[in-house]
Amino acid sequence: MRLGATTGAAADYVPDAACGRCHQQIAASFAEVGMARSFSRGTDGPASRPFEGSRHRHQASAQDFALERRDGGLWYVQSGKSADGDTHKLELRVDWIIGSGNRVQSFLHQTKSGELYQLPVSWYTQSNSLRMSPGYEAADHPGVERRVRRECLFCHNAYPEVAVGSDLPGQPDLFPAALPEGIGCQRCHGPGASHLRAILDGKELAQIRAAITNPARLPWPARNDVCFQCHLLPAVEVIGSRRIGRGDYSFRPGQRLSDYLVHVDIDDSRQPRDERFQINHHSWRLLQSRCYQVSDGEMGCVSCHDPHVRRVGPSAVGWYRDKCLACHQTLDNRHGLADGESGEGGDIRDCVHCHMPTRRTQDVIEVTMTDHRIARGPFDAAALVAPLAPRQPQIRDLQLFGVDPNMELAEAGAYRALIALNNGIGGRSAAAALARRLAEFRPEASSWWLQLARHQVGQRQYAEAEQALAELAVKDRKLPELAHLEAMISAGKGDSDAALEQLRQLAKREDFHPEVDFNLAIIERGQGHHSREIAAL
Repeated sequence: MRLGATTGAAADYVPDAACGRCHQQIAASFAEVGMARSFSRGTDGPASRPFEGSRHRHQASAQDFALERRDGGLWYVQSGKSADGDTHKLELRVDWIIGSGNRVQSFLHQTKSGELYQLPVSWYTQSNSLRMSPGYEAADHPGVERRVRRECLFCHNAYPEVAVGSDLPGQPDLFPAALPEGIGCQRCHGPGASHLRAILDGKELAQIRAAITNPARLPWPARNDVCFQCHLLPAVEVIGSRRIGRGDYSFRPGQRLSDYLVHVDIDDSRQPRDERFQINHHSWRLLQSRCYQVSDGEMGCVSCHDPHVRRVGPSAVGWYRDKCLACHQTLDNRHGLADGESGEGGDIRDCVHCHMPTRRTQDVIEVTMTDHRIARGPFDAAALVAPLAPRQPQIRDLQLFGVDPNMELAEAGAYRALIALNNGIGGRSAAAALARRLAEFRPEASSWWLQLARHQVGQRQYAEAEQALAELAVKDRKLPELAHLEAMISAGKGDSDAALEQLRQLAKREDFHPEVDFNLAIIERGQGHHSREIAAL
């Protein structure tokens, strides 16, 4: 029997439909959960979806946006007038929809080469309206040029079938035409091929169970990491880094997240830390709760949530109340009200209503969600959901968050500097800090030196970049990224002929590397080779 298992960077994952053949009830229930509906084709869906035919006028940019269903697909339409009065119109096919629709759905266009781009508008379910996507509120928004990276899609979909090594740093962010549709079972339970083989081979029940990860049987820290891989982001403004040597699709349930990922938190001089509230702050806020802090690490997301079931309405009130009372038994009916009796603002026996109020998120200002920082209150409910204007933090400092306690100080400092550089913070001082830290612990992994050199080239520090590349081991001297950086160093030092030859040779060897092709075209143009410039692109 063919399992249809993946073989590439994320090997041994099987179609989720295979899970449902045995776990029918769980699969049917999970299909209603947001995770199962987190990613879908633009052409799929019912005959009419709420956002089809929707329109939005963006006053700041004087542009009009619409989503139209025609020719068997969903289309994005953008129109407006230039400063000289000329009308312009752009139409792009919506290939993918990202988001479950519980609160918001955004729209992606995929190029023939496999690149994904986010489109400027999103559908907000709570207001039933088409509005600008987060980060697009200003007149000079990114338009249709916001690339979707592997790190982005990591938390919105199951792993795709891609070649081994294609998910490593420096590799182009390319996606196959056929992508999974939804988070699926195996992002939490691990790849299922071994589990299925054990069943088909008639193995003992203990062996069958041992061939798949059940998060409920993991120690609490590893159990929480299954959720935290997606639901923990301290600050959306500064994204952390994968550990050097780890591919984007290499995390598996049961592993420690700190071995895969280095998170970072910020000090915002404009806002105290405990007042920050963003759409992916579920776990970050939970960790600030006294409930969690006094649990000795024996509490987490699944203390209250069943990830296989979507609970809303009155049944959810009772479910979560019972979870609270499992620890707070003495508080049962302390207010002297019977079930269904209401205090001010709702059912006073609804623990979540009072202690985990709904708030407007500060990064996605069209959305409200539950604050997972469990607190006494009282809260001003109206103020918590009041409209917000887009804001930018004033970042005063960065700290590593949840880092591996066994990490050497020099390595931790190197990650802090690298993360700053990756997020456009610190400039030459951050590059110098990274170089100092690498000189201290002398890593063997080539990626450290390549990333340092890449940032130094971007800062026109060509001599320093050459020194960094000299640290690469002999076995790494043929890496495409090395050849690309050497070509850019040649160009930066004024040797365009050498840069041209290096880039031409690299372009012949690499099937598709947009950055190489773009830089080759720029230098060809500078040399007056216009036909070659066009050919490079």
